[in-house]
Amino acid sequence: MTGQFVGRQTVLSAAILCALAAWFGASADLRVNPRVAVIGLVLAPIGLSATIASTWIGSGRWDDLARFPLRRDELARATHLVANAVILLEAVAPITLFVLLADSGRGGPSSEAGVAATTAVEMVVVGLGASSLGLTLWAGERVGLRWAAGGALVVGTLLWWLAPVASAVLFAACVLTMLGCTDGLRARRTQVGTVGGGRHSLVLGELATVRTTQVNTLMMLVVGLFFTYTMARRALTVSLSMALIVTNTPLNAYFSRYLSTRAVVLAAPGSRRVFMAYARDLTLLYMASNCLVGALIVWLGGGLVGAAAAGAAASLAGATTAVLLEVYRPLTSWKSERDVMRHPRKYLPPAAALLAVIVVHALAP
Repeated sequence: MTGQFVGRQTVLSAAILCALAAWFGASADLRVNPRVAVIGLVLAPIGLSATIASTWIGSGRWDDLARFPLRRDELARATHLVANAVILLEAVAPITLFVLLADSGRGGPSSEAGVAATTAVEMVVVGLGASSLGLTLWAGERVGLRWAAGGALVVGTLLWWLAPVASAVLFAACVLTMLGCTDGLRARRTQVGTVGGGRHSLVLGELATVRTTQVNTLMMLVVGLFFTYTMARRALTVSLSMALIVTNTPLNAYFSRYLSTRAVVLAAPGSRRVFMAYARDLTLLYMASNCLVGALIVWLGGGLVGAAAAGAAASLAGATTAVLLEVYRPLTSWKSERDVMRHPRKYLPPAAALLAVIVVHALAP
């Protein structure tokens, strides 16, 4: 499992995320309450486990592994272990580093090092527990087990606010339980573009039928709102969080993920109009999310005109960059869809959106 689905790209991506989290946590004048950070610590593994359930278990390489003379529970257990390791590197470790380094800015005595170490262990255990429960929630074969996993996620998250140690113990027990009672995993993915407006819009079809895209879109909206609120508490009502909204790799890499669709579009007359329509719909989707972020910014004391301009600029810049990459630099040499989802190219659309927001604020009177 490790050799099949984890490579240098995974390690490089994790190193970049940890470095950015450490730098931002140490340099930014922020204090993050661990009881608030646990929300992100649970949501991030849930989102990544949804991606793994769709792109690992739904890939051809998973089917090849399933043909080996291995028991299904052994294959599922190995998947849980490898997925936990990947999510630890890509989500749990960066979030934990950011929270601890941001909290260390209080300038407390060195005796607080023990408290920080305890908090780090608790957060790592919670993240790993959310990873195992999330993978079971999205890909567990038994309906009852999936419902139990969802309930444990809710109870464990709420329990953290009352007693972090008890929450960590619960999540640790869940990890052991998922490894012990798992009896198989399977992907649940419907064909894209077959629901409602999806017949006329590739963006709506993908959003209506693919769970990974739905989870990613909702998560980035929640992260954007949370980041906006956190910055506003430091008297910074800026629109930088609008750049996070366009970090939607499933939609930004749509044609790389569906190479057969891209081939049909290029072979048919009017392919340019198809790509332009996709860019338009992607921009409108990002603008809809940024409207919510902008409304929060205005409610917290920010300017209406600046927020609207930043949201429009970020949405247009991010969507345009994503589609241009899909037209001129598509990802074609990949073995699993997760290779597309984790490619470093995914940071270019949000970087373009961030640059657009900075330009808007620079030009604002």
